[in-house]
Amino acid sequence: MKYKKRNKIEKNRGFTIIQSLVYIFLTTIILVEGISLYISVYKSYLETQSLTIKYNNYQDFYINLDNIIAEGNIEKIVANSDNIIFSKDNKAENINKIIKAFDGKIVVKYTRYGSNETINYMLKDIDRLEVKTKKNLIYLIIYDEEGKEFIKCI
Repeated sequence: MKYKKRNKIEKNRGFTIIQSLVYIFLTTIILVEGISLYISVYKSYLETQSLTIKYNNYQDFYINLDNIIAEGNIEKIVANSDNIIFSKDNKAENINKIIKAFDGKIVVKYTRYGSNETINYMLKDIDRLEVKTKKNLIYLIIYDEEGKEFIKCI
């Protein structure tokens, strides 16, 4: 009887080296795949975040443009191929607002009686700005650095 108990104890001692190696190998594969998946999801998150910020900047630009137009007392709008001029011919103000592309940015230049008052940038990281007219409509076409175009009718 003592002999039989001794064999049972020796059989239940633990895992073999092969079982331990298989466990380590499978665990390593699972961890590597998990880390790879996490890295790809994080890169996708960063790209989405960058794109969202870019589109928010374009939306802010359009809101600011609408505010400039809605200020009132605009008596004349002149659309050239690369800029738009909003003129107030009011005797008290006589302010012109010129929206154009300059050095990779869209700027609004305020002039009064022919002299510059200030220049504010409205949007950056653009390639070019085009202004097209069709009857009474003015189309503002913005090309970003990646070649995408954003069109607004004013």
